[in-house]
Amino acid sequence: MIGPIVAPGSSAAGPRRPTSSRDRDRFVGFAFAAADLLIETDSQGNILFSAGARCRLTKGEVGGLVGTNLMEVVAPGDRKYVRVLFDRIREKARIKPSRVLFQAFDGQQFPALLGGCRLDSCPGSLFLTVLLTAPARSGGVASADMASGAAAQGELLDQGGFAGILEERIRATRERGLDQGLTLLLVEGLQAMVEAMPEGAAAEVRESIDAYLRGISADGDSAGQLTGDRYGIVHAADIDGREVQGHIAQIIEAAGGALPGGIRTWTLDMADDRLDAADAARALVYTVQAFASAQGGEFTISSLEDGANRLMAGAVERIGQMRATIDNHDFIVVYQPIVDIATGAVHHLEALTRVEGMSSPADFITFAEDVGLIYDFDLLLTRTVLDTLKEFRKEPKLPDVAINLSAKTLMSPIFLKQFQSVVAPYGDLAAKLLIEVTETVVVTDIAKLNEVLQKLRGSGFRICLDDVGAGSTSFQSLYGIQADYAKIDGRFVRGAVNSPRDMTMLRSMVDVCRQLGLELIGEQVEEAAHADLLSGLGVSLAQGFLFSRPSRDFAYFAKDWSKVRSGGKILLKG
Repeated sequence: MIGPIVAPGSSAAGPRRPTSSRDRDRFVGFAFAAADLLIETDSQGNILFSAGARCRLTKGEVGGLVGTNLMEVVAPGDRKYVRVLFDRIREKARIKPSRVLFQAFDGQQFPALLGGCRLDSCPGSLFLTVLLTAPARSGGVASADMASGAAAQGELLDQGGFAGILEERIRATRERGLDQGLTLLLVEGLQAMVEAMPEGAAAEVRESIDAYLRGISADGDSAGQLTGDRYGIVHAADIDGREVQGHIAQIIEAAGGALPGGIRTWTLDMADDRLDAADAARALVYTVQAFASAQGGEFTISSLEDGANRLMAGAVERIGQMRATIDNHDFIVVYQPIVDIATGAVHHLEALTRVEGMSSPADFITFAEDVGLIYDFDLLLTRTVLDTLKEFRKEPKLPDVAINLSAKTLMSPIFLKQFQSVVAPYGDLAAKLLIEVTETVVVTDIAKLNEVLQKLRGSGFRICLDDVGAGSTSFQSLYGIQADYAKIDGRFVRGAVNSPRDMTMLRSMVDVCRQLGLELIGEQVEEAAHADLLSGLGVSLAQGFLFSRPSRDFAYFAKDWSKVRSGGKILLKG
């Protein structure tokens, strides 16, 4: 029976308890300060003692749980997982609190944190704590509960959900000094094996692997299934890759399975301090995504066991260089005109970026998108272009300028507010911007993207869809997004001159866009024949080397460009 607890403010004049009694009360006080319910079970989960709040687990007094089995109050989908936690307590002596779904006496389920330890002085017993309210996650790009890839209770996170929790974990590792590791797991041939197994055995393998990986993951919610046979786990530093391989092998063997490939693990350093916490998280997420999508080589050949760490090191270096490029404004903006084919007058300019040492601007942008730095870069580009417009604001022919914004940027929940804060100081000059949306193919929720774009249109910004027909902007995007302009991919413009097939495709795109009320721009117009073809189809605007190469000389385009150009002297820089 638990004796009375001496409160911190108790009078020193009262009778002193024996030191052993005070120590006992002190530790009981600590226990109840950290948890709502204390439970002692035997090795099978039978409850031997319980004290504290009922936690909705029983109608009567909490002591009524004695004699029942803990699994009776754990949600069915989490029971296998809790057995793994029990094994962890017996093996490691103590586990930190992990998220578990419990089942109340009325059938309702609720989350709580379950922690535990064993004592050598009480063999056969496990001492558990239940904290009724699991703390809400904060910070990070996405949380396990909020990310689109969040898992249902009892399941592992998918790739998107795991990327969200990973960014949160790397921040916590840095900011709170947590000692955690990241392990990538490849169970080669797992998918093929379970598909060949009887249904019951296949389910047992999947559920047991899921339960084990959740059981060793930080807080019980930091494990993800990235593909059919690849996993990622954020865990305490005492987890060893060989231990993980051995447990997975035992699960497969116990179910009667025969794995055609091998089981491999790669452990990555979450405490690498070459980058700040946010960029270090980006490097880890990038590595995990590369691991999930790799088809061979780095992660599947045994002679390259350091492949994941080499990829991680490369990502750290590239992100460091990219961060320096952004922080130091170490890039230039060049401008290429979109012109009226009939008159040669500038309709507007497109702002394009060039980065020293980067052979392809597309590679720079793609990597920025992959590692989540595209948001910072897009906002910086917006500010840079507006600064240029401000510099030349007194020019009577000051052109409008299109800036490329990645669909990933536009889908960020914080982008709209950040964008508005960037453009607000420029007043009416912001109306000179057009927003050219790139890479809509990466967006799974076109309706949500359209909602963001309509808010921008409502604020006076015109919207242009880039690369229509190239796959980057599909017909689904065209129908789902209300825009003002659409750019026809240059391959179709050039190809239609000699290819009836490309001409048919081009006509179809023009017809669809016209029916949707979009004004069209032909890209990569390099010859007079390309311009004539577009004019014949009723496309009035074009962009390409026929008219001008990209130039750093904004002042040149800010003049009456059609007259300057007809004068015969064209000064192009960059």
